[in-house]
Amino acid sequence: MTTRRRFIFMIPASGAVLAAACSDQATPPAAAPDAAPAAAPMAAPPPPAPVPAAPPAAPESSGSAPMLDEADPAAVALGYVADTARADKTKYPNHADSQSCATCGLYQGTAGADAGPCPLFAGKQVAAQGWCASYVKKPA
Repeated sequence: MTTRRRFIFMIPASGAVLAAACSDQATPPAAAPDAAPAAAPMAAPPPPAPVPAAPPAAPESSGSAPMLDEADPAAVALGYVADTARADKTKYPNHADSQSCATCGLYQGTAGADAGPCPLFAGKQVAAQGWCASYVKKPA
């Protein structure tokens, strides 16, 4: 090895040779006829049993899930407020008072309900008069 560049080019090739030599698929070297028999290789442990997948969660009914707290980390990250009039207009200049969770395309509550589920806050309900930075106008 005369140069650093040559050394760097040899590292991947050496690693590939070493990996092939250590893998289960490599053929064992032929033993000399007068050599003692080699010990049998240890069997690999069986693969772990697959974990059964949980059934998909049923959609929350409007009365069973707890309300989202404005101090919840996900709520803070998205600027959620339970009353759209209290949204920080300096931090969220695109906010309009006409925007609320009830008019958002993500809101899954029934029309006229005080609260409903939102996929952004799984397992929690948001106020129909609430707002967050992920507001998307519900299609007409």
